Amino acid sequence: MASSCSDGLFGELYPDPSKTSTATCDKLMTGAFIAGNQNTFNSYWRMYTWDYNFGKYAQTIGFSNNSGTVYYINDGYANDRWNNFYDILRNFRVLDNLYQSEDPADQAEDKIFLDLAEVFVIDHLSQLVDLWGPVPYSTACYLGLSGDLAASYATYDDDKDLYNTMMERLDALYSEIGSLNGSISANTKSKLEKQDFICGGDLEKWQRYCNSLLLRLAVHVSAQGDLVSVGKNFAAKAAGRLLVSDLDNSVGVKADNDGFKYYENFRDGFKDINNTASQALIDAMQITGSNDPRLPVIYVPTKTDYTPAADADKDDTAYSAGEYFGRSTRETDNQQNVRSGSTHNTEATRYYARLNAKTFTANNFMVSPIFSAAEAWFLLAEARQAYGVSGSAEDAFKKGVEYSIKAYYKSNIESVSSAWAGFTEQQDDFQAKDYPSDSAIADYASAVWAAYSNKLEAIMTQKWIHFGILQATQAWTDIRRTGYPALYYPTDGADNNGYKTIPQRVKYPNTEFNNNKANYTEAASKVDNDSAYYKLFWAKELK
Repeated sequence: MASSCSDGLFGELYPDPSKTSTATCDKLMTGAFIAGNQNTFNSYWRMYTWDYNFGKYAQTIGFSNNSGTVYYINDGYANDRWNNFYDILRNFRVLDNLYQSEDPADQAEDKIFLDLAEVFVIDHLSQLVDLWGPVPYSTACYLGLSGDLAASYATYDDDKDLYNTMMERLDALYSEIGSLNGSISANTKSKLEKQDFICGGDLEKWQRYCNSLLLRLAVHVSAQGDLVSVGKNFAAKAAGRLLVSDLDNSVGVKADNDGFKYYENFRDGFKDINNTASQALIDAMQITGSNDPRLPVIYVPTKTDYTPAADADKDDTAYSAGEYFGRSTRETDNQQNVRSGSTHNTEATRYYARLNAKTFTANNFMVSPIFSAAEAWFLLAEARQAYGVSGSAEDAFKKGVEYSIKAYYKSNIESVSSAWAGFTEQQDDFQAKDYPSDSAIADYASAVWAAYSNKLEAIMTQKWIHFGILQATQAWTDIRRTGYPALYYPTDGADNNGYKTIPQRVKYPNTEFNNNKANYTEAASKVDNDSAYYKLFWAKELK
């Protein structure tokens, strides 16, 4: 948590296990959850500093085409993201060590805390693997337990091996959590409800999260690469079990959850650099010739008419107030400067569409998604369409569209005026009184399905829209592995550390070279000397 206010409130509700005199498995589970706060919740750091990079790569945000800035990732930010995962893993190692030291009776009580923490760890490990490829895991984060410095320099696990391990463990954890559901003691249940701020102690919800995560990973490796057959088998298995399926069992953390107001930390991330609309996203939301129902709850349209500049090289298109226009990678830097410069830099004269503040910036009750129903349905649609899983891809696709629309409307509807102080210019932003009718949603989903001859493109594009600004990293992963949506990536005019075109992976942080050199060097040799343009085993070549 970035602010001291949020830190204090969070600490009162979920005490830091490292600062308590007695470590217990339930509190160590929460410690793992807390350690991942920067990348579990839409924190200021995540939105403004880290996911901003992938919002540009996936074009789910409108961004400046300044030379030298389009594709470059700051090494310090990469190091922060890297360390955040190992903070989670260190907490998990302590939890596992304590559990292993217990007698069988205590282990029977504490197994559920270990299992839920492991699901969370695998979620974050998979994100790290999708960004970097091979990463340290099996030998990582044992120094605090062993005290053996020489043995603490962690080797890198092969990313294919990690994917295999993650899928196998999620498969087993789904069954373990299911067997514990309904059989844990009243005391354990009470601890779980108090310490689990992700699912509130709802073990069926954890099963759905676990199995949906398995489906995500299985689908990721089913298109190409060495794990296609393994991925397809796990996808078929996951498709027949409990998945996140509606708004009630979607997994996420509400901004004002339990009284710790972490929304204070990400407001500026939405308000400024991530605020401008993406033209690519708008185009996709107008594919049927009519506006997507999500459009008014995601964006606020152009505020004023736009007249072309006298210099046609800078701008040559007129636009009208009330329409939706965003920044595009096809614009020049000069065009963007004209369109957002002195003539259009206030709310009254704003040219570019921006985020709806009542859905995002000024919404205390916005949910930071961990796993949404829309994603699970789109994964199921992809698995049915492309990887041999039985069932109707069209039906799953329509459910994905439905729950994406409902998720954005829920966020917009639940926004309350008491949170809008300081957002006076945004108080007129559209706020829905109710969801679109079921028939209107169904008609739109059918129209989108019909608009695409390539049904996989339809599925992936709608999933990309759904991820939007909130899960831009997942959107970039989908683009790398499927090629959809097909976006325009210009060459950057300046060579900033070699980042002239869209990368395929993130380069390892320099701290690994400095602090774990031998293991880093071996891993780097397997990804073309740590090239940002090395294609991971499950990915396609981006153009």
